[in-house]
Amino acid sequence: MLTGVNKGKWVFSVVMENGVKKWGVIPFRGVDGENLEFLIVSTKSGKWGLPKGNLMNKLGPRKTALQEAYEEAGILGTIVDQKISTKVKGKKMMFYPMEVKNEFSVWPESEWRKRKWIRSNETAYYLNSNSLRSLLEKVSENILQTCS
Repeated sequence: MLTGVNKGKWVFSVVMENGVKKWGVIPFRGVDGENLEFLIVSTKSGKWGLPKGNLMNKLGPRKTALQEAYEEAGILGTIVDQKISTKVKGKKMMFYPMEVKNEFSVWPESEWRKRKWIRSNETAYYLNSNSLRSLLEKVSENILQTCS
């Protein structure tokens, strides 16, 4: 547990997950009873990924993930399942599946980020990371099973 003290007062307390480098969301929406779409965002290097960022201690992991979704993709939504761990390029990351409820036309990083809705069968084309592709497949299966 990480606890912050400011001038003798407890300011925040966050349970730290060992080795987690990034916290994010897996934004999705239902297209029909058999398919989901996932929202991906462009990175500074021009690749595609999921909204994620470093832990904001005052917010904690869950709210950090939601904040990153808004900042990087301009979306708000509801976390619908437990966090899922994966490793990308040797870095441990945690993602929360999030059903998108609102999409804004302007958001904090909209000047330089793009976003795109893709279906599960398009992940290989847009995502370079096998672990991210597997993550989206797993979430798709889990969500569709709970809806049936």
